[in-house]
Amino acid sequence: MKRIYLYSIILLCIVFALSGCELESKEYGKVNSSLYPTTQRDMLDLVTSNAYGGFANSGYEGGFNVATGFHLLGDMATDFGLCAWGEGNWGQLNYANFQNKEGERNPRRSWGPYLPWISRMETTIDRIKNIEGVNENLKKRSIAELECGQAFMAFLLWDFYGEIVIADLETLKDPQNVKILPRKNSGETAAYIENKLRSVISANVLVKSYVKNDAEYGRFTEGLCHMLLLKLYMQNHQWDKAITEGRELMKAEYGYGLVTDTGTAGTAYANIFASANEGNRETIWATNGLKEYQSHIWYDHVIAWGGYKMTWDFFHTFETGDQRAGAEVITVPATSEIGVMPVKYDMKDRTGGDCYTDWIVFRYADAITLLAEAIVHQGGTVTPEALGLLNQVRTRAGLPAYGTGDFPGKDDFIDKLLWERAHELWYEGCRRQDLIRNNKYVEIMAEKCKRNGKTDFITTLGTKSHLFPLPDDAINEFTKGGFTGQQNPGY
Repeated sequence: MKRIYLYSIILLCIVFALSGCELESKEYGKVNSSLYPTTQRDMLDLVTSNAYGGFANSGYEGGFNVATGFHLLGDMATDFGLCAWGEGNWGQLNYANFQNKEGERNPRRSWGPYLPWISRMETTIDRIKNIEGVNENLKKRSIAELECGQAFMAFLLWDFYGEIVIADLETLKDPQNVKILPRKNSGETAAYIENKLRSVISANVLVKSYVKNDAEYGRFTEGLCHMLLLKLYMQNHQWDKAITEGRELMKAEYGYGLVTDTGTAGTAYANIFASANEGNRETIWATNGLKEYQSHIWYDHVIAWGGYKMTWDFFHTFETGDQRAGAEVITVPATSEIGVMPVKYDMKDRTGGDCYTDWIVFRYADAITLLAEAIVHQGGTVTPEALGLLNQVRTRAGLPAYGTGDFPGKDDFIDKLLWERAHELWYEGCRRQDLIRNNKYVEIMAEKCKRNGKTDFITTLGTKSHLFPLPDDAINEFTKGGFTGQQNPGY
């Protein structure tokens, strides 16, 4: 499974080549199903390519790449993210100064490359349904993986852009008839994500989770489906449903748990991201890395090129003794640099700036702290269960446990929990969602602007900043189709 994204690249080339060639008919843009796919190998290759290709972190490719991927865009646009490479390209992200205009690293760039993946997976499902002579259970698993991929990509786009376009199969099967579709509203998009994930779970064909030595490690799992549902319900304030999903992920059959010290006190947090410990029990899903096949380039961006930072203001919010602010970052003199170098992953499995350690997308510490938050939001009070979940993560970092007397009320607990999550999950794609969900994003980003002398940017902040703008070419297409008002509010 380590080579999953290499197969993706090869198979995408094959599929695109086929769809651009004249086969037996005179129609272009159509794969002749009598030629491809026809075998079980064809089916598996198509699924590997189309279900997983959009989620890679390989150089500058994939939805989680460290230059333009979803994690990077979201994290830069929070209180700890900062890029040293000038205001022209990065100012929109550094200070949530999102604008509907060009820029190399602008917040509009993820719409165009990743939206088509949802349709690509839909047509792949249709193609493989009719393949004969293959293992039916394997076919069902393949369809479930594609549906999980659709929900996963839709969630990422919904998180950043709100309403998205979801094409129906009838439209996709008639590419000669150009049909422009409007965006689904946010509720319809959320329902699409939920229904896809529920369908996958009810099919009962994905394993709960994989361990590192499994041949299929890296494929989608039922655990990933529940994690995506947890994230969806949290952002929609559906606390009761979120609680159900969080508790589901705590069940023994998934095998998840926090990584602990490995013989030396204080090594637990660093051990999560150690190359020798990739695929640990805390990892719910990660993108795979392997020498000569797929590598991420975080170290080039952080150390070799000196671009990505953790702001000094955020760094100073760590409590004394917090192991999460220890070996994972490289501090430099405040007088000469604008922040801390956020290394996080160890540098052992790499060649130059290329690192082959798996890039973690979701992990168990994220899940149980979201569960704690949902419990307190739902009940309006700090319960022993919620306190215990928070303390599991806190004490693992070498900090004293909180007691019930440390929280005057619900709001104080939520504030402390959000800081705990920020210190635990920096540069893991969570902070922006946390602040938006709790209506603190504008306030926090206004403070960041003030501290960095960007008071003129504060006037552009507002609830519109909860979403990124759509690119002009998308708006132009909507206009051609007779649909107006498709841009996100405020842009």
